[in-house]
Parts: sequence; C-alpha cells; structure tokens
Amino acid sequence: MRIPYAVKGFFFGPAVIAVLILLKGLCPASLGQSCLSDYFAKPIFLPLIFVYKIFGDSAVILSQDFIFVIGYWAILGFFLGFIFDLYTHRSLYLPAQRPPL
Repeated sequence: MRIPYAVKGFFFGPAVIAVLILLKGLCPASLGQSCLSDYFAKPIFLPLIFVYKIFGDSAVILSQDFIFVIGYWAILGFFLGFIFDLYTHRSLYLPAQRPPL
C-alpha cells in the first residue's frame, strides 16, 4: 500500500526541523563559530517573524511559538504533497494503482 505524498509531506517538515535542532545540539563549534544548522534557522522561523510583524507582541499564538512553527511547516508540507498527489500521472501497469474489480 502506497502512503500518499500529502501524509509524507505532513511529517517531512517537522522531521527536518527536528534533525536541524539535533544537529545544532551536537555541533562541536565554539560560541564564535557557526554550524550548518545556523543557516537554516532564519528560514525555519520566518512564519513566526511574519506573525510578530502582523499581530505584534500581544498575539495569543506567541505563547506557543515553537508549536506554531512546527504546525506551519506540517501544513505546508501537507499541501505540497497533496498538490503532488493530484498532479502525478497514474500508471496503468502498476497493480497498486488499478481500481478494484
């Protein structure tokens, strides 16, 4: 059974964020140096910066900002996977893609 790309996309965004946080935690660089995961910190938190600009510091969502960032990337991955599911061409020769008799 094939897992839809929408479900894969839903879990891909938070998994990438978890891997980057793990890489940041395991980074052997000292305080003055940077790691590979430092370059991804700004793009990951761009949705949160947008919320701060629009709603200011009084937004209710800001108390759970990390959950908001994880949810944003999960929803974005779901929609990208769903679009990919809609526009991929099905093969007539694969048994998993044939309609049941």
